[in-house]
Amino acid sequence: MTPRDLFTVILKIVSIYLIVEGFVLLPQMFFAIYQYGRMMADSSQVDILEAGFFIVLAIGIYILVLRFCLFRTDWLVDKLRLDKGFSEEKFEINIHRSTILKIAVIVIGAIMVIDSLPLLCKQTVSYIQMSHSYTQFIDNRSSGWMVYYFVKFVVGFCLVSASRPIVNLIELKRKKPAPQPKE
Repeated sequence: MTPRDLFTVILKIVSIYLIVEGFVLLPQMFFAIYQYGRMMADSSQVDILEAGFFIVLAIGIYILVLRFCLFRTDWLVDKLRLDKGFSEEKFEINIHRSTILKIAVIVIGAIMVIDSLPLLCKQTVSYIQMSHSYTQFIDNRSSGWMVYYFVKFVVGFCLVSASRPIVNLIELKRKKPAPQPKE
């Protein structure tokens, strides 16, 4: 494995982690926007537009970093010169990079499952305890968190069980043949 391959794998693992964290942060962001909108009901339009601009800017930067880490890793390794300055041209690691990515996807999925399962059980018990006070699912305070942890559990389980198709999707661009010049 060359230093270039090593840093490509590391950047792809970082991008997988960013995707997972995006799933974790997305519901929190929507809730924050909702709460901010309720607080800003009596504010001026300039304040609302300013807040919206910064939210869109943050999401745009997140997506841009994710895109470069996942799909343009070779360009990023070149620009940051991550593969320069090594005394050895090859590292003696006899594991294919898709195997390393598969292990990383499985580990990240397992972390999501391990993190969400106890909290899902806790919120389910809380929902059951509070169900006598609320008549509808949406009115119960635990129902939103219960759905959130269930989705997080399902995403983690899908990462663990379908790691090969996910790695194939990540490696799709690398496997495509280079375009031939027109004659």
